[in-house]
Amino acid sequence: MVMMGLGEHMIRCTGDIGKENGKMSLEAVVRAYDLLDLLLAEEGRLILSDEIKDAAAGFLAVYDEVSSGLDSRYDEAAVRAELAQCLVPLGEAMTEARFEAASAASLHEFAKDVYEVWQTSGIFARRRALRELRKRAGFRLESHRIGNYVAKTFDLMNEAQARFAKAQQSLFSADVSYKIHPGLYARIADVLRSSYMA
Repeated sequence: MVMMGLGEHMIRCTGDIGKENGKMSLEAVVRAYDLLDLLLAEEGRLILSDEIKDAAAGFLAVYDEVSSGLDSRYDEAAVRAELAQCLVPLGEAMTEARFEAASAASLHEFAKDVYEVWQTSGIFARRRALRELRKRAGFRLESHRIGNYVAKTFDLMNEAQARFAKAQQSLFSADVSYKIHPGLYARIADVLRSSYMA
């Protein structure tokens, strides 16, 4: 499974560098980083199949042919700008989820306050507090079940916090800025020559 994935990965990276013109895309740079990472992780542990040897030889042949022009095709600022554009919707989703989580936490705290008022205050204070809670909650509250709404808003708060955590994780997972480096293809070629073509 690993060997098949490695050969396919090399073939795709060979296709990336074999393109005659155009700047390196974010996808190509990330693919190169992942290939280098995979090569270094598997170095010395793979039984080299013909497929992997052929893929490595194909990569090196294309790399040797185009290596002098690769530096001019690599524009780190453009790649980082492409990544920033990809992260915008995820950042917006995370911000929205953060506001929803804060709003749900605020509603839960207010529900606890109303419950306290309901237990300790007179009828007018209780009605005023319940009216305000109904307005803020956005759903119908029955006066004789006020304690249940503390629990319900607690559940709503937990759900909103879980959505925020998921949105935050999606943003962090998509941020591949650590994979953007110059010279990835040269390092891949060096590893292939030293370990895979010996």
